[in-house]
Amino acid sequence: MKHPLLNAAAIVFLMLASCKDDTPVNPTTKNDFKSFIKNTEWVGTLDGNGYEYRLPVSLKFNDDNTFTLYSLFVFFTDGVEETRDSITGPIISIDSLPDGRMHIATNINTSFRPITTTSLYITDRKEVMGLSSDPNELPTFQAELFPAEGISANGEWTGPARTSPGANNAYPDLSTITFLANESVPVTYYRRQGQPVQFANTQLRVVYQQKGARVYMDGYDESRNGGSRVPYFGVLLPSGNKMMVHSRDVYARLPHYVYTNEPYGPNGVTPTIVRN
Repeated sequence: MKHPLLNAAAIVFLMLASCKDDTPVNPTTKNDFKSFIKNTEWVGTLDGNGYEYRLPVSLKFNDDNTFTLYSLFVFFTDGVEETRDSITGPIISIDSLPDGRMHIATNINTSFRPITTTSLYITDRKEVMGLSSDPNELPTFQAELFPAEGISANGEWTGPARTSPGANNAYPDLSTITFLANESVPVTYYRRQGQPVQFANTQLRVVYQQKGARVYMDGYDESRNGGSRVPYFGVLLPSGNKMMVHSRDVYARLPHYVYTNEPYGPNGVTPTIVRN
């Protein structure tokens, strides 16, 4: 004779097995998310600790299990300064969190400080934030999704108008700069006091490169050595009408805390030029 308790246990086991098969899964599956992030570009800023301001950065998820950050990095390896234009980190794992965010485990150093980014959090497939394992540290970087169709830098750009002492516009090396993207070789030219900048009795034109949201260009300082070109790195924002900029050149006319009257733009704020 079969024991009724055994029969009941068997029924409960079958019911649990049936419920397990029918349990809905998170709609944002790992494979779906991996397909989404592949080759996407995200734009924002690095942690500004140790710098004059937060530096512009572009993040690109690659075809493989890696991502690359593009910025003007400075590291000190064994006490020796090392500059790099990009660094690549691994995607160790991807998890979906109960609050809907996606978590990517990684291990990458994005700063000359001994802080390692161990986690990326993506919210609503629109924003990404890098965090270290230290809960007391600020995000190592923050960025937002850049349009897949891209945005051209073509057109005229300048720094915001200023009213305090100094240049008429913030970031004067890039005020006013025009990008000619439709030339056979894309070039920039510059205007000062409404007139085109001249070199050897002809309009000065300088080759630039745009790669996705990233723009590699020269600014122009008319006040030094009779006129000097200054290398700059820019990152377009998703709105298409703003570009964050930075330069390693010690002569770049950018904010610095020693300039208490802020002649080149507000201290502590990422330099950003605007499309006219």
